[in-house]
Amino acid sequence: LTVIDNCEKAVHRFDPNFKVNEIPLEDEKTFNLLASGDTVGVFQFESQGMTNVLTSLVPKDLEDLIAVISLYRPGPMDSIPTFIRNRHHPEGITYKHPMLKNILQVTNGCIVYQEQVMQIASAMGGFSLGQADLMRRAMGKKKESVLKAQRESFIQGSINNGIEESIANEVFDLLVYFAGYGFNKSHSAAYAYIAYQTAYLKAHYFPEFMAATMTSFMQNMQKLTYYINACKKHNVKVLGPDIN
Repeated sequence: LTVIDNCEKAVHRFDPNFKVNEIPLEDEKTFNLLASGDTVGVFQFESQGMTNVLTSLVPKDLEDLIAVISLYRPGPMDSIPTFIRNRHHPEGITYKHPMLKNILQVTNGCIVYQEQVMQIASAMGGFSLGQADLMRRAMGKKKESVLKAQRESFIQGSINNGIEESIANEVFDLLVYFAGYGFNKSHSAAYAYIAYQTAYLKAHYFPEFMAATMTSFMQNMQKLTYYINACKKHNVKVLGPDIN
């Protein structure tokens, strides 16, 4: 946030009306920068692993960035190849039940968020969202006795909604697997929005953004060298100290 603030102040020197909180969220130049792997200094997406995911995925909107932040953690990472494959070949996506399509379409057929676990429990099992949240928490703690009762409720609710028992069991097993490490989407969305803002600033105001980034890491010579080299790659000079 400090980097964004310092960059915005630097941009105000020549564009006093610029407001980072009013930038468009579908900016092509920003998504091209992310897809190209030019992520040095970009919040959340600077690591080599994250960069590899972005270049393979070629993100097209904020939803993609939210999903990547949720997936790039131990556990969910196993779903990344499926997520990318389904994104590029949506015709190959299959759902255990048609009811899941509306819930999982936004994440290319993969369960990514805690909210999706709750939505599935509500849509298929007839749970209230309060009950669905209790179920999600029980799944995360893997308490056998509680899970057994939740499974019975989910299967009965699914049967009441005209869903076969075998399919309900399969879906419940999926939910148990994903609920253990699911991220909540609201958390990822906040991270992705800040990440997008830093990528936008880098794409449109490169010198100002890199200057703000280097100011924040002034005491870290390793990082500073890393960012100076990134500037050189963009043919942007970083001038040394001048006593005059």
